Amino acid sequence: MRPMSKLLIDTNVLIYFKDSSSIHHKASANLLTGRGQFFITSKNLSEYYSVVTKGDNPFLTSTEALQDLDEFISNFDVLYPTDASYQKN
Repeated sequence: MRPMSKLLIDTNVLIYFKDSSSIHHKASANLLTGRGQFFITSKNLSEYYSVVTKGDNPFLTSTEALQDLDEFISNFDVLYPTDASYQKN
């Protein structure tokens, strides 16, 4: 049996997963529906919202984007910065 993967998911993967017209949609859907422990950061959440709601013709409405954020928070482990995050070694 293959061990479960732990992956930090990039914002672009979240966007491709939601955009069925993207050439990367299938690959991101396969990744995110596979087995593993998935992590996102609070920065990923803010980046996602910013990208999908920007411009005169946004990809998603604010309400839709917030629903997506709720879904991500429910399905992924969210990492938040701490004081240690800013320490240089």
